[in-house]
Amino acid sequence: MARFVWRLQRVLDIRKKEEQTLRSELMVLSERMVVLRQEIMVIRARIRSALEELSYAKPAERLSSQQLFMKYSEYSENEINSLKSELSEVAARRKEKMNEILNIRQAIKALEKLRAKTKKEFLNELAHKEQNELDEYTGNKFGRKAVVGV
Repeated sequence: MARFVWRLQRVLDIRKKEEQTLRSELMVLSERMVVLRQEIMVIRARIRSALEELSYAKPAERLSSQQLFMKYSEYSENEINSLKSELSEVAARRKEKMNEILNIRQAIKALEKLRAKTKKEFLNELAHKEQNELDEYTGNKFGRKAVVGV
């Protein structure tokens, strides 16, 4: 029996490897987004805790502490803004990777459909050849009986 060999199998394998690579890159970007969001939340929590401590300070000490807090909060807000801009860049790259994955996934599905169609055609052709061989064998056998029987 003939073996099914599809010429585009290598292309399909390469596309699947590309998809796996893009998925791992997507996971790295997603993890980076989680880390950035956590960093932003930590900075905001520090600002809130510093503000809460400031509210419990005595009025005489509060004035000098407020000035220090304002500088600290300004620095922290700048840090948060830079983290937000990095987060938006990572989100944009993640979206691009998602689009690439979708395109490759569509190509893989198309190749798999083409492979299935080609294999079905191959099996039909193989069945047709076998049927022809059986018909020929039966015809020859019948012909021999008819010739021998005469």
